Order: sequence, then C-alpha cells, then structure tokens
Amino acid sequence: MSIYLDEKNPSQHKPFQDASQDVVDYVRYLEVIAGKSANTAFNYYCDLRNFSKFMKRRRGLVPEDAEMKDIDPKGLDTAFWGSVTREDIYEYLYFLNQTCGNKKSSTARRLASLHGFYDYMVNHASRLEADPTAAVSPPKLDKVLPKYLSADQARELLETVRTQGDFPERDFCMVTLFLNCGMRLAELVGMNLGDIDLPGRQIRLFGKGHKERMVYLNDACIEALDRYLQKRGTVEGLSPKEPAVFITRMRKERISNRRVEQLITGAMKAAGLQGYSTHKLRHTAATLMYQTGAVDVLTLKEVLGHSNVSTTQIYTHLKDAQVRAAIEANPLGAARTVPAANAAAPADEPDVPDAPAAGEPLPDILPAQPPAEHLPD
Repeated sequence: MSIYLDEKNPSQHKPFQDASQDVVDYVRYLEVIAGKSANTAFNYYCDLRNFSKFMKRRRGLVPEDAEMKDIDPKGLDTAFWGSVTREDIYEYLYFLNQTCGNKKSSTARRLASLHGFYDYMVNHASRLEADPTAAVSPPKLDKVLPKYLSADQARELLETVRTQGDFPERDFCMVTLFLNCGMRLAELVGMNLGDIDLPGRQIRLFGKGHKERMVYLNDACIEALDRYLQKRGTVEGLSPKEPAVFITRMRKERISNRRVEQLITGAMKAAGLQGYSTHKLRHTAATLMYQTGAVDVLTLKEVLGHSNVSTTQIYTHLKDAQVRAAIEANPLGAARTVPAANAAAPADEPDVPDAPAAGEPLPDILPAQPPAEHLPD
C-alpha cells in the first residue's frame, strides 16, 4: 500500500517516495498532463508497485521466499524497465491469476497499468525504445449482467434512508440522485455548489478523464436537493467558502467516497437488501430508465457518460433476460410431450398446420443464452 496517499482522500497526498523514479514520474504525468483522476493514478501506482515487487523476486534481487508485502518496490532504474520481456509480463499475469486469485477483470486492469506505463516510457518520455507489453492482449473477460434493484426495492431503500442516520436529508438526497441520474460515486462526491442549476433543472458532472456533461433533474431530485441544501445552510461551523455539495456534519468538509459507501451499505442492510454496493445504484438507474421509459441506448449512453455505446448496450440484454425468465417460469414450460389421447383435434375443428403429432417432442422455441457483457462502469 502506498505510504504517500490517503485512500479516503486520494487527491491529497505527500510527495512520491515508495516507488522507482520512472513510476513516480509516470504517475505525476497521469495526474498533471494526462488529466487522470486521483483514483486512477492511485490504482495505476499500486499496480506498478506490485509489478516492481514481482520482478524483484523473479530476477533474484530478493530471497525467493520473500513475501510480496515485505519487498521494497524502490531501486529499479530505467535500464531495468528496459530489460523486462514479454515472457516476464506473461509470468506476471499467470502469477496474478493462479497465486493471487485475481479475477479476469482485475488482471486486465493491472495489464492496462503496464500498457500505460510502457507507452509513457516509449512514446512520451522517450526513455525506452521497445514496449514489452505491445503484443500482450488482456484476458477475455467473463461477461455477466449487472446486478440491480427492482423499482420496489429502490423505493424501500429511499424510505429507509429518509429517516435513519444523523443527516437524513443529505443521505436521502444522495440516494435520490444515484437512483434517478445514474451518476458515479466520484461524480456525486466531486459535485460543487456552482455545478447545480436548480432553476434550469440540471447538474454539471465531471466523469472519467474530467469529461464534463450535464445531467437533467426530475421533480424528485429537485425536491431532495432543495430540502438538503436548506439543511446544509444551517450546519453550524460550516465555512461559507466550502464548495462541496455533500459534506460531513462532524468535519464540515467534503464527504469522502468511503464514507458514502459506508452510509449506502448501512442503508441497504437496514432495508433488508444484501449483496448490493453503491455502484449497483447506478446500474439500477440505468436499468429502470431503459426498461420502463422511452429511452433508447444512445440517449442512455449520454445520461451515463459512457465513452462507447458498446458499454451501454449491456442494459439492452437485461430486457432479453427478463423475457426469457418469464417464459421459463411458465408452469407449462416443463412439458415435453403431448399425450396421445389428447393429441387429436375434434372432427369439427380445422387442423393446425404446424401442430406437432401426438407423442412428438414440442419444438424448442426458446432462444439460446446470449453472451452477457462485462459490467459497465
């Protein structure tokens, strides 16, 4: 774990001290030049420190039985990074999968960190001539449908959060925005007062890569925001210069990602909803908008702030899955044959051209299971 960065406040960190200089320079490049979020820089930094430890053990720079957590990731120079081969990368991916038990999505993210680092070293900093990751493709991701709340479960969560906790107006407002606007956690936490336009019924959000978009507010959002902002204005000791929309009652400062997650998790448990995370509220908003409203996939893409429509298309498969589940749930769905005694139609009724003969199996009309897709963000 990084010694310079506070997980609760990733944008607030000390000078880099616990990685090789090339890694330090790359992470600074991500934050300052590439404009990546502090969370992205933090994740890439941790990934590269982990790879540094792995390579030290692989090259015999530390005892073979050294624990990864005890290996110092510093001390690797540019020449060392240039000596890394494609075989080293493959061994690292195997280590992540077999020894660390990483999921395919986690392994792909760690490979993306290495791709980015070597792209910087070769094409931006001109410190290396070859990229050992160039021909290494990420593992094929398992494709699954996102987990989401039903409309009734979402209403139950809202009713629960409306009255619990020491700042129910704030918590209710946050859940309302999650469920109605489909915003990301970092987008909600990063909102400033100047981003809200209540008369215009919209909020400005900054998504991944600091991409700006406007999200429009329905009546529920307007009411929840108005009620919370009035209460926020009565918080004793709050600086009038504090720009954050959502604050903590105790510290009178911007609420952290972790604190929001704790509050949502607590509300979920209180509402009897197990196995759901804060991000599932974004999936819930997207699913309900697509399935119950006149929203096409391109419009939903803009609402969610996806860069590629292929990411949004996961929600189109949910409808197919529900149709399939409804057909499977039919009590007649298990029948495979028609008894001979009941197969013949009465003499005064016309024949049905495509009806199966007595005793023949019914045709299998259910579609094959379509490939689900990797969960969007």
